[in-house]
Amino acid sequence: MKNFFTAVILVTVLAGISLAQTSSKGGSGKARIAVVEFTPGPNASGMTAEGKRQLQSSIAFSLFESRRFDVVDVRNTRAATQADLSAINSGPTAAAVKVGKQLGVSYVLAGTVAEYDTKGGQVTLKTRLIEVATGKVKFSGETTGQSTSAMTARAGAAEMMSKVVKPAIERLTARLRGCVD
Repeated sequence: MKNFFTAVILVTVLAGISLAQTSSKGGSGKARIAVVEFTPGPNASGMTAEGKRQLQSSIAFSLFESRRFDVVDVRNTRAATQADLSAINSGPTAAAVKVGKQLGVSYVLAGTVAEYDTKGGQVTLKTRLIEVATGKVKFSGETTGQSTSAMTARAGAAEMMSKVVKPAIERLTARLRGCVD
């Protein structure tokens, strides 16, 4: 009887450890991530508030589509980050870690839009992937996009998104896939 209870306790402990490991990755083996709204830099004055939200949503969707990430709804992320947005995007990792813990994620993707030129068709995103458990930056880099054809003044933001930003986001997603466990 004593061996039976010992076996039950051992199975319970092992199941608990397994569940804890699974839940840290969103319960599906995917890394749970929050994508923060990026802060525009001085060379990104053409980026509107709507453009920032669209960028955040597009990055979140691309990460979700990769089937490697469990992405927190951007509405929840926006609500949690608005007060500390510049600190999260360009300051020490403590602000991003705090938001990550609040949202229950393993990673926070933060960054700035270093360049956003609708006339020249160019974008530069500076990003950091911050691991919430350690506060370490797992990835830091620039991703650029350049239009291969002339940009038209009438199409504006939609053309910029399809010709320049979307391909840059796809490259960023590919780079981030290799950074998570």
